[in-house]
Amino acid sequence: MLILNLSLRDFEKKYISNFFGFVWVILDPLAFVVILYLVFGSRYGSTNPEAVPFVVYLITGYIAYDFFSQTLRSITFCISDHSFLLKKVNFRVAVLPIVTVFSHLMVHGIVLVICFVILLVNHIYPQLFWFQLIYYIVALSVLMISLGWLTSSIFLFFPDISNIVGIIIQAMFFLTPIFWNMQGLPLSNQLILKLNPIFYIVNGYRESLTNHQGFWTHPVLTLYFWTFCLIVLVAGVTVFKKLRPHFADVATS
Repeated sequence: MLILNLSLRDFEKKYISNFFGFVWVILDPLAFVVILYLVFGSRYGSTNPEAVPFVVYLITGYIAYDFFSQTLRSITFCISDHSFLLKKVNFRVAVLPIVTVFSHLMVHGIVLVICFVILLVNHIYPQLFWFQLIYYIVALSVLMISLGWLTSSIFLFFPDISNIVGIIIQAMFFLTPIFWNMQGLPLSNQLILKLNPIFYIVNGYRESLTNHQGFWTHPVLTLYFWTFCLIVLVAGVTVFKKLRPHFADVATS
C-alpha cells in the first residue's frame, strides 16, 4: 500500500499537477517517433525486412526503449529527490526506486494504449502473444529497480554519475535496433549487439506484438538477460546496504 500511494503521489506531482505535463507524457514520445519516421522512413521504405509497416517496427521498439531511458533518468535521482524522508526512522528508503518504476509504468500504460491503436490502424490485430508483454515489462522493471538501487545510492556521493547515465542512455539508443534492423549485419556483430540487455526487451516487444513469437524460443538470450539482472541486483543491493547508513548525512549536508 505504501508503494502504491507513493507511486500515485509521484505520478500526480510530475504530471497531473502540471497542466501541460500530462499532455507531454503522450506527445513527447509520439513526436520523436514521427521525426524518426520522417527522417529514416525513406531509407527502409514503407516496410522493414520483417514485412510490417515501418512506423509499426519503429514504435514497437521505441516504446520499450523510452520506458527504459525515462525511468533510468528519474530513478537515478529518486533518493535525492526524497531527501526529506531520509531522517524518518521508520521509512524504508529501499522502496523509492520501486516507487519510481511504478510511476513510470503508469505512463508506459498510456503509451502502450496509443501503440495498440497504431497497430490496429495498420491491420495488426490482438493475439494471445500480446499478453507476453507482461513478462517483458516485469523483466525490464526488475532490471530498472536493480539499477535504481545502484545509481541512486551512488548519486548522493558522486553526482557525476547522472552524466555517466546520460551518456549510457544515448549510446544504448544507437546500439539497440530501434529504427534499424540487424539482419544485414555480420553474425559476429549481431552477437556483440545482443550483449546489450535492452535488445532482449526491445526485440521481445516486437516479437510479442507483431511476430507472435514466444520468449522461450530464445533460451540463450533469456538466460543471459536474467544472469545480467542478477549481477546488477547483487551489485545494487550491496552498494545500497553499504551506503544506506550515510544517506541522511550526505543528503542534508
